[in-house]
Amino acid sequence: MWGYSVNLEGIKVQAQTKRLADVVYEKLCDAIVDGTFAPGERVRDGELADQLSVSRMPVREALQRLERQGLIEMVASRFTRVTDVTPELPAQSAEFLGYQLGLSLRAALPALDEAQRAHAAALTRKISAVIGDDPTAAFVATGDLITYVGEQSENTLFESVVSDAWLQLARNLRGAFPVTKPVAELRADFESVATLIERGDAIGAEIGIRNVFLLLPDQPGPAAAVEGLWADLEESRES
Repeated sequence: MWGYSVNLEGIKVQAQTKRLADVVYEKLCDAIVDGTFAPGERVRDGELADQLSVSRMPVREALQRLERQGLIEMVASRFTRVTDVTPELPAQSAEFLGYQLGLSLRAALPALDEAQRAHAAALTRKISAVIGDDPTAAFVATGDLITYVGEQSENTLFESVVSDAWLQLARNLRGAFPVTKPVAELRADFESVATLIERGDAIGAEIGIRNVFLLLPDQPGPAAAVEGLWADLEESRES
């Protein structure tokens, strides 16, 4: 699973319409999120440049951008490596996602008209539709929802915070929605949130999302849902 070969498909075509450093950045993002570059693994800009058939400059720019996002650690004249995933990070990431999605809904709903609320509700129901069969698709659908409500919130900080954090969330949660409850309960919870969104009940929708992530005062939080998420990596390190 853990290798050192970046998928180069489409890089030349993409580079025709995007800055080369942005294309390289997107390829490296994919490699970090899908595990091609494992946590703690060293990366070398020269080797990456050769693989991607580009100069070192766009590779270095992409690595610096990833460093600012907390996914690459660079120590001058020593090493460049993917940041590690500590045992606490998956649970912290799930908590952040739950709180931030709830806050984004609370901030956005008062500004949404009926059509926009209907769209947000449809995005919520999309999560519900796939969560039992495909946690990866549910995570992507959650990204669609939080991006949409962040854009509509009229508060640029919500949008920028999620945008900056999303790559870390995807890596730390391995691109999967944390299944915090039996699937039937989650689907019912999301349906309830969708109905609250349609009604414009911002406080209710926020509470509903916190309930999904087990973040209400009498709930234990989502840690159990992500326990052992990185067990295969720990096993490979020990062997």
